[in-house]
Amino acid sequence: MQPDFEQRLISAIQPIRHFFLAQCIEFAMSSGLLTRLSEPSPTDVDGLAKDLNLHPERLTGLLRYLEGEGIVTDSEGVPAITAKGRELLEFRPWYELLIGGYGATLRELPEVMADRKRFASRNGTMVGLGSCGMSRFDAVPLVKRLITRLPEPPSALVDLGCGDGTFLLDLCEGGSPGIGVDPTAGSIDNARRAAAERGMSDQVSFVNATAEDYMTQVKAEAVGAPCFVTAFSLQEVLEQQGRGATVEVVRTALASAPGAHLAIVEVDHRPLDPAVLRHGLGNAYYNPYYFLHRITEQRLETRGFWEELIAEAGGDVVACLTTAPEVDSTGLELGFLVRGH
Repeated sequence: MQPDFEQRLISAIQPIRHFFLAQCIEFAMSSGLLTRLSEPSPTDVDGLAKDLNLHPERLTGLLRYLEGEGIVTDSEGVPAITAKGRELLEFRPWYELLIGGYGATLRELPEVMADRKRFASRNGTMVGLGSCGMSRFDAVPLVKRLITRLPEPPSALVDLGCGDGTFLLDLCEGGSPGIGVDPTAGSIDNARRAAAERGMSDQVSFVNATAEDYMTQVKAEAVGAPCFVTAFSLQEVLEQQGRGATVEVVRTALASAPGAHLAIVEVDHRPLDPAVLRHGLGNAYYNPYYFLHRITEQRLETRGFWEELIAEAGGDVVACLTTAPEVDSTGLELGFLVRGH
């Protein structure tokens, strides 16, 4: 036996440790456990179990595990969240997307890796929830910056692929009317609930449909200039319906009214770019993100590809921006503001 066996073993199984940890953190978030522990009124394990509808013995086991990872303290008495745990809560949307949304995806690798016609499944509701939550940090500010480039305020904002609706609700806080469109019924239910909670149900409505189906019903408006928004949704149309259908979505949006615009947010596909792989966020987030999009029904493409597709659809790029560097300095998330010729 080599004298360094144990040290090499510890190093080799760190991915296993983090696999378990990510799953348990996501459950502690989605079950409400970490939020409950962050509240000012502490309670013991039995009280927590009752509040969260969990079995006290099982909850004790989870709390012991989380204490071992430095996320909670006093797992068998009156548990409390640590500073590390509070830090994790700030980044909850990334866990909702990658673990809640794609947690089961990798279990389907044996089937999908052998057959290009098959795709791994995902939890669309959790993907929408996580994506919209993340967007508050990156894509929402990006789209707001694009909207300031419009020649006049839009008559309406139409979000194609709206997820849980919070992305569109954030955009419409200034008073713009909005329409959200998403194919996942659970996401639309969440969106309508969120609009009601924020007192915006009369201002923003939601439709359960695919982007391409919704766009076939859009008729040219004589008054007003809407701004359509597709944040990470054209990649789905591209894989599921093909380039022609994606071009048609863009073309229809731009032809919906004189002065109509389209704000597109997509991720530049550069999986082997050394600058991406050396970047902390590139390695921690975009590297798995690229792989997940290869095996699910989504297709990432390069900046050049999207610029060519926009031109084919009869659009001109008014502006191309990326995220604020203090949030994401990779430059991979691209926002295009497009108008018709």
